Amino acid sequence: MIGPSLLAGGLIGAGVLMALRVAVDPPQPNLSRRLAELYESPVGDSLDAVRARWQAWALRALRAAGADLGALRRDLAVCGMTLERHAAVKLGFAVGGALLPVAVAVVWSAAGITVPAALVALMAAGAAVAGFLLPDALLARRAARRRRDFRYALSLFLELVVIVLAGGGGVNTALYDAASAGSGWAFVELRRSLHTARLQRRSPWAALTDLAERIGSVELRELASSVELAGTSGARVRDSLRAKAISVRDHELAEADAEALAASERMGGPMVGMFVGLILL
Repeated sequence: MIGPSLLAGGLIGAGVLMALRVAVDPPQPNLSRRLAELYESPVGDSLDAVRARWQAWALRALRAAGADLGALRRDLAVCGMTLERHAAVKLGFAVGGALLPVAVAVVWSAAGITVPAALVALMAAGAAVAGFLLPDALLARRAARRRRDFRYALSLFLELVVIVLAGGGGVNTALYDAASAGSGWAFVELRRSLHTARLQRRSPWAALTDLAERIGSVELRELASSVELAGTSGARVRDSLRAKAISVRDHELAEADAEALAASERMGGPMVGMFVGLILL
C-alpha cells in the first residue's frame, strides 16, 4: 500500500508543480487567437470580479511581506510582466504549496498511513513560504539573464552609433539609425523609447535615462549621460561612446570567463561523487 500511496503523492506534486510553472512562464499566445479575442463577447463580470479580488489579496500579501517594490518593478519591467500578475502568481504558489502536503496526507490516510497533524501543518507552512518566495527567485534569475542580453545588445548599439557618427551623422541621427538597425527585445525597447521621445519632443538622452531607470541598466544610464554631455556641452561624443563600447565589451568577456570558470568548478562535484560511489561499490 505504501508504493501506490507514494506514487499518487508524487503524481499530485508533479501536476501542481507543472501547473505553477505554466503560471509563472506561460507560453506565448497564438496571434490568430489574440486577434479572434478582439471580436469575441466579453467575459462575464463574475470572473472579472474574482480575478480582481484575487489580485487585491495578492497585492496586499505582497506589501505585508515587506518586499522591495522598486527593485521588483525593475525586474518585472525587464521581463515584461506586471506587478499584479506577479503578485497573483506568488499567492497561487503559496496556496498550492500549502495544499500539497495536505493532499499527500489525505492520500496516505486513505491508504491507511497516519501522519501527525502537527507535521502536516508544519510542512504546509514551510511549503507556503517556499512557494511564496519561489517566483521572486525565478524572476530575479530571468531578469539577470535579460539584463545580460541587454548589455550585449547595448554594446552592438554603441558600435553602430560610433559608425554613423564616423560617417558624418549627428547624435540624434546616429541614435535613431542604430536603434533601427537591430532586432530583439533590447533594440525594440530602444526604438520605442527614442520614438516616444521624438513624438513628445523630448531629448533622446532623457528617454534613454527613463529606460535605464525603468529596467535598472547601469550601462544605459552612463550612455545617456555621455550623450547628454555631447548634446549640451559639445563634448567629443564619438571618442566617449567608443570607449564605452570597449568597456561594455570587456565587461561581457570578463563575465563570460567567470561563468565558464564557475561551470568548470561545478563539474568537479559530480566527478567527486562518481569517485566516492566507485569506492563504496
